Amino acid sequence: MTFAQQSLTLHLFGAGGAFSRRYGTTCSMLALPDGKRWLIDCGRQAPDQIYAAGLHWHDFEGQIVTHVHGDHVYGLEDFAFVRFFESHGEHKPTREGGAIPKMIAHSAVLAEVWETLAPSLRYLREGGSLTAGTLAHYFEVLAARASEPPRQNPWNHAEVFDSGLLGLVARETEHVPGKPACALEIRVSGDPDDPRIAWWSGDSTVDIDILSAIEPRTTVFFHDCTFVDYPGQVHGYFDLLEALPERVRRKMVIMHHEDNLEENRAKVEAAGLRIALSGHSYDLGSGQRIA
Repeated sequence: MTFAQQSLTLHLFGAGGAFSRRYGTTCSMLALPDGKRWLIDCGRQAPDQIYAAGLHWHDFEGQIVTHVHGDHVYGLEDFAFVRFFESHGEHKPTREGGAIPKMIAHSAVLAEVWETLAPSLRYLREGGSLTAGTLAHYFEVLAARASEPPRQNPWNHAEVFDSGLLGLVARETEHVPGKPACALEIRVSGDPDDPRIAWWSGDSTVDIDILSAIEPRTTVFFHDCTFVDYPGQVHGYFDLLEALPERVRRKMVIMHHEDNLEENRAKVEAAGLRIALSGHSYDLGSGQRIA
């Protein structure tokens, strides 16, 4: 499989929700113009998705984590161990001086990442300790270069990250109440004066005000979608996505959907929303699907 690298592109290895068997759990790739690749989330099916795409964990610059649920992070243990202990072609493992993969995550999310991974990753023998392992043994954790102060939660409302040509804002969203979760505002141009972004929901309820406010500078929205209006909604309920202003809907791509997608395709298309499926790729500068 080949991937375009002349512009900033996004490729979906999995496009389904937490319990999807048909569309695969969340794992998407950002391919930068310089050829570097980043993963957005790394769900439980990610190791097999990456293998099926003809790629290897050593092909990635790093991981971007929106929040800690199994369909978004359960592939991280596999990634960390393979990069730390195994070589691949000319790539040495981290423990032998190979490149250490990077990690970008909001500081509140990062704390939960280590809570999830620590029971496996902390068992490294060092300095006489059998549990000396830390997240820093496996990842170069990038610090935010700027932040916005807390609002309704005790953590920063948003944090700003840069790594080479990659620039993004991790901004808190309403997913599970009280749980750190972020949407991503991904810079689509290397020009610092270009305000355009591509927006990735992570997992989030529909916030019409925010989506409408950022639409003028957004090339494409990727929003999780559910067709079930269950109590305590934690995802993008379709009826609310359908009610968004037309100028937002024409830029909207739904993903992280359930396996009943085909039963609902007609009303999705009638609303003018596009559907992301596993294997789809998008040019983030134009917001258009390219494969």
